[in-house]
Amino acid sequence: MRLGCCVSGFDQVAAVEAAGADYYELPVATTVMADGEAGRAAFLAGIPRHRLRPTAFNILFPRTISLVGPSVDRAAVGRYVVEALDRVAAAGGRVVVFGSGRSRAVPDGVDRASALDELERLLRWTAAEAGMRHVVVALEPLRHAESNVFNSIGECAAFLRDRRLGELRLVADSYHMVEEGEPLEAIDAAGDRIAHAHVADSGRVPPGQGQYEFSTFFARLRAMGYGGDCSIECVWTDFASEIAASLEVVRRAAAEGGW
Repeated sequence: MRLGCCVSGFDQVAAVEAAGADYYELPVATTVMADGEAGRAAFLAGIPRHRLRPTAFNILFPRTISLVGPSVDRAAVGRYVVEALDRVAAAGGRVVVFGSGRSRAVPDGVDRASALDELERLLRWTAAEAGMRHVVVALEPLRHAESNVFNSIGECAAFLRDRRLGELRLVADSYHMVEEGEPLEAIDAAGDRIAHAHVADSGRVPPGQGQYEFSTFFARLRAMGYGGDCSIECVWTDFASEIAASLEVVRRAAAEGGW
């Protein structure tokens, strides 16, 4: 399993390289799609400056884009998705994490069943567009504090299964599982649906600064035959001085978990 780190932009990549990571994970909304159409060249020009490559991407949609309800501009959403996936593919991306909790949330007054139908259509179409570019879309369960839909691996796996969304995959995120009280057994039940993983220590602090037992998380992934990567996604106090130690904690825990 390759280990990487979520970064906010290219300015953090040098520290990730120096720490010995295998890749880095970029936000689509604020980096890949920064400055709209005019930003495409600048984004792609930033990648060759570093040895590491951004093989994973997160935060697919900005908060300003709504995906559910009567105010959705479907044409604009479609244009945004196509451009974002084009840039991700050009950068060598393998996985796009579909988190974007505020964008996908069901607005007050909107029928939940209708909202889920709407999300199904968007997810199916987005996964198909990504597949044509050899990119996988992974739906990320988020805690209730961040979204009112898709809050657990179990809920997401059931949605994909019931809606027969075979091209979509899932993210196993240790922090959100803890926050939602979801047992590690949920990883087993999701089976080969899981295509990416995120980790953070208790309270979302950097690994090694809390009490989370990462080795048990990794052991679960190993036992179910997981074949994807894992990114550190947490809240940093001083990224440059914390990343190396945190990555070492995760690497050691992965080894203890059988990797």
